[in-house]
Amino acid sequence: FIVDCATLAESDMKRMNDQVKAKGGQFLEAPVSGSKGPAANGQLIFLCAGSESIFQDATAQSSFDAMGKATHFFGNEVGRGTRAKLVVNSLMGTMMAAFGESLALSESVGLNGDKMLEIFGQGVCASPLYSLKGSKMLKKDHAPNFPLQHAHKDMKLAVDMANEAGTAYSVTEAAEQLFKQARGDADLNVAEQDFSAVFESIHKESKSEFSKKR
Repeated sequence: FIVDCATLAESDMKRMNDQVKAKGGQFLEAPVSGSKGPAANGQLIFLCAGSESIFQDATAQSSFDAMGKATHFFGNEVGRGTRAKLVVNSLMGTMMAAFGESLALSESVGLNGDKMLEIFGQGVCASPLYSLKGSKMLKKDHAPNFPLQHAHKDMKLAVDMANEAGTAYSVTEAAEQLFKQARGDADLNVAEQDFSAVFESIHKESKSEFSKKR
């Protein structure tokens, strides 16, 4: 049997499922939520769909347990795991875009970035994503855990999925455009840096004195 943990277009995952089944095999899609840190610490989240017999298999379960903290099964229809992964990653990208704009605005109007991070962490905006990335962003540290080009790819796939489903997704569409711009900016050259580097593009496009001098 085959377990595929990649994040692909749903059509590609279904094509692989058909190819495996045509050869008499079984297929389970299991895209993961989590990047380098969670992978190293066995904290990934598996989003599965397809063959339930693979999902229930003791070897597969022991592998999931070794690498992850949670495993979810979305049924026998291959593609549902991919849909879940794209929803998660598009939300994460949109959160990062909004976070970057908020930090850029804070700095541009004379507020201390570290102080604002402290305030974000004390209220309803508190997020592991923000606490992990915030101070690094202020220092222009975008060492890659989840490359920006991969984040943009997933956001574009999610926007396409929303359009096909007839779901309003305008906020994410705007965020996807920010990532597209950052990815394609040859001067910034941040496509292979962490997706937090969208912050550099936000500052570059800003006209504030702080952004110009940064």
